[in-house]
Amino acid sequence: MNPATPPLPRRLILAGACLGMVTLSFAVNIPAVCLTSIGRDFAFDAAGSGLFLSCSFWGLFVAILATGPLGDRWGPRVLLIASAGFQTAGFWTAGFAASRPILFLGAFLIGVGAGMSDALLTPVVCAVYPEARNRVSNLIHGFYPIGTLITIGLILVLFELHWSWRWIYRLIGLICLPYGAVFAILSLPGRMHSGTDRMGSRNLLRQVPFLLLLGGIFLAGVTELGPSQWLPAYLEKVSSVGKSQGALGLLVFGVTMATGRLMNSWVFHRWDPRRLFLIGGLLCGAGLILAAIPAPAVLTVVCLALVGLGVSVFWPTILACAGNRFPQAGASMYSALTAAGNFGGVAGPLLIGLVAQRCGLRWGMAVLSLAPILAIALLVRRNSTPHTT
Repeated sequence: MNPATPPLPRRLILAGACLGMVTLSFAVNIPAVCLTSIGRDFAFDAAGSGLFLSCSFWGLFVAILATGPLGDRWGPRVLLIASAGFQTAGFWTAGFAASRPILFLGAFLIGVGAGMSDALLTPVVCAVYPEARNRVSNLIHGFYPIGTLITIGLILVLFELHWSWRWIYRLIGLICLPYGAVFAILSLPGRMHSGTDRMGSRNLLRQVPFLLLLGGIFLAGVTELGPSQWLPAYLEKVSSVGKSQGALGLLVFGVTMATGRLMNSWVFHRWDPRRLFLIGGLLCGAGLILAAIPAPAVLTVVCLALVGLGVSVFWPTILACAGNRFPQAGASMYSALTAAGNFGGVAGPLLIGLVAQRCGLRWGMAVLSLAPILAIALLVRRNSTPHTT
């Protein structure tokens, strides 16, 4: 950095990224919490519900792939401001939708806005905290499940006040705007890689450790977003609980995920990542299998809470491992990893829906247990994950 350049406001940037993660959680979790109401209005079957849930993740996937290279070229400011605008436009489009195509378009736009922020928040904070990538990555990603708790609490209150899902979508669209305003006024890093020369994407894709991390974060996305997207509807359908109880199940999932990520930020970041991945993957696999067994609703919630705790370590730690191993790769590397994880977010809900269409929801949840086991196989390899700081 040029000595004449004033230092960046690192703590304010970190706080802004935490706010961005809360806003990102709106895009992912509100469709899940409102799924049964939306499905009733648009006459969705299980496959239709899975398709609707996957639409926002298609938007995430497309936006993330485009945003990383643009962020390396233009810097993050304009893209982060635009991300808030896309999320607002998407929530309002869906909130006023009168047909399935317009509803799906709104969900896609929500995903585009969320994807733009998801692609940039981690590289921005890792650029301003290069000495503590694992800690800050887990910290900001801990605010994603905290946003889940805020989402559920707010929606439960609005449901009690007899708000429809359409008015909830319109309100959340307005709440997304302040996040863009924060990044409009903060000083941000001009580049998101170490050194003067950035590692090109072609060179990066030839690195076996990066490919292992890429496969691992895809499976982490399947494991995290498949169950969380279906969780409220799953409890309503297989445990015969009400809408509020289904939302509370997702709240418990969010609590355990937030706890795991904040604990990793404060304590477990000193552990070898392979140990974290092994413990987390085994918790996820066991939790998904047990959640598929007929049991009282409270036991099913406990099993899925174990999944939230286990999966908490995967996504941010993988990003931190990649940043430490390839510090010259910049936002394009984080973009590729985040896109792979969110493509898992497309595959996970859709897989559950397709299996449920043929065999029932319990089988859909059980089949998903293969994802964390495969993730362990990729991520515990010695050349895939360096020790992180």
